[in-house]
Amino acid sequence: MQKERNRERASANEMKEFQIKVYQKNGEAEFIQCTIKNISEAGLAGFLEGKIDLKEGDTVSGVIEGEDFGIKIRYAGTVSWIKTNSESALFGVNFSSEILLPDILIARLMAVA
Repeated sequence: MQKERNRERASANEMKEFQIKVYQKNGEAEFIQCTIKNISEAGLAGFLEGKIDLKEGDTVSGVIEGEDFGIKIRYAGTVSWIKTNSESALFGVNFSSEILLPDILIARLMAVA
């Protein structure tokens, strides 16, 4: 049990340098910034403390950014699921077209697996 908890914390720490930024929702200007929970070439899961103004089926676009690494990946997709509670929100996005993940991001993902 303790080993599992440490692994979860490492996951959050390894990915904290990468942000998901939503600049457009359903064709309208929007700004949401959150952390990556999980990512692949086909989609991502994001985590945000607090409330989020998204619902399943919303189309979103923006960037996945790692400022310390000079990474900025543009994406567009559809919100596929949302899980919320009073303190935070998790959501998934399926990309409209696959993205190419840079080596540093793949290495971080492997480190938390």
